Amino acid sequence: MTIIALIISIVLGTGSLAIGYSQMGLTDPARGFVLLGALWLAAHWRKWYWFSSVGLLVTIIAAAYGVWHQFPIIWMLLGALGGLLGWDLSDFARRLSYAAPMDDTSGMERRHLERVGIVAALGFGIALLSVFIHIRRLAFEVAVGLVLLAALGLARMVIMLRKY
Repeated sequence: MTIIALIISIVLGTGSLAIGYSQMGLTDPARGFVLLGALWLAAHWRKWYWFSSVGLLVTIIAAAYGVWHQFPIIWMLLGALGGLLGWDLSDFARRLSYAAPMDDTSGMERRHLERVGIVAALGFGIALLSVFIHIRRLAFEVAVGLVLLAALGLARMVIMLRKY
């Protein structure tokens, strides 16, 4: 189940970036993203797990570059999300391969995929919401308060996830 989700996320990430870049007339980088996806899948099959970090770095930088140069935002968001999910699922598949035969690997897979799916859906929804909602002016104190609240929420989420 993890392998199927991994393949889908890598294809989603690199394919979305390829579509976004090709829509802007940049066909060579689009071909490069298709090649990156194929290499990422081949590297996972060859158990070169370090390549997922390279894939994450390339997809995040490419998505940031696309957002900076006003490429279609939906493709850049999906590209970054797919890269992040591919990196996470590749690491999870590596850790799952070390599980003992008596461990409940299917239960661990199901729980991890549920958590990752919820976080990915919420993250994508908030990112998409930020594209449509613009606040023209925000007091500095309110911005600092929101940043502190976000940091507190992230810290609590990390603490909660470490318990599992």
